[in-house]
Amino acid sequence: MKRLVLTCALALSAASLSASAQAQGTIRGAERGAEDGNRAAGPVGGVVGGAVGAATGTVGGVLGVDPDARREERREERIERRTVRERDAR
Repeated sequence: MKRLVLTCALALSAASLSASAQAQGTIRGAERGAEDGNRAAGPVGGVVGGAVGAATGTVGGVLGVDPDARREERREERIERRTVRERDAR
């Protein structure tokens, strides 16, 4: 009986931990996907990107994949390169 209770408790704790990771990944993934999709293809891209981002974020959250830490840094580099090219074109 003790072994059964211990097994059930272990299974439930593992399920609750993965569910919380999944929820965090889902929200973050949906936000990123909608932002990137909207920028690339307008409102329709935002809807599709949000759905795909949520699915990707869910899988990443369950597997424990670390979110992209250098994303903002690369975005700033792209903006800087674009600004330099625009300035050189004048």
